[in-house]
Parts: sequence; structure tokens; C-alpha cells
Amino acid sequence: MILDFQKRDAIAAFVGVRPNATFHLVEYDGNGLVKDIRHVTECHHRINGGFFVFRREIFDYLKEGEDLVQQPFQRLIAAKKLIAYTHDGFWGCMDTVKEMQQLEDMYSQGRAPWEVWKSH
Repeated sequence: MILDFQKRDAIAAFVGVRPNATFHLVEYDGNGLVKDIRHVTECHHRINGGFFVFRREIFDYLKEGEDLVQQPFQRLIAAKKLIAYTHDGFWGCMDTVKEMQQLEDMYSQGRAPWEVWKSH
């Protein structure tokens, strides 16, 4: 990812991962008539995996008090300076205490797919 990013004309990049949640995406019209419903894993949508690469010029797009993914990323999209890299391997969200505990349990039980080194 980093080596490819260095060759590109982008200012920022992030990893796009498949959501691993247990919900369904619903599409419906203005009257509430459902057009489609699919499990999130059946859709081609990706979410921001939280891993980023930036050039120093990112600071030209940031303003105090803004959330990175909201306003600055919208400016980067308009300037065609934001790219995403697809990752289909393991990815685990760690936004809640429960998710952190699940990942810690995987690690302590030797089931951590991200552990590509050997602990001593």
C-alpha cells in the first residue's frame, strides 16, 4: 500500500474493508416501499478500515475542529486526491470495549490472524 501510494498523485489513502457486522442494508423509496434488502456481507460496499497514508499536503485540507473523514475527505474527493485500497483479509473493529475484548481473547488464545510473528 505504501509503496504504491508513493507512486500515485494522491494526498491521502485509506484501507477499504468489508463490514463484518450482522445487519442488513435496506433500500426503500420516499413512501417507505422497500426496493431491496441484503445482508451487509452480500453488498459491494466497503467501510473505512481506519488505516491511513498521508502526504504532508494533508495539512492544507485540514481545518481546526473538523473530523478527518467528513470535511477534509470531501475536499480531497473533489480534488481527486483521495484513494482507497481494498483489503479482503482479516479486519476487526475495535470501537467498543466488547470488540476490544474479543480481539484480546483471540490473541490470548493464539487465534489472532494478524499475528504474523511468533511471541516468545
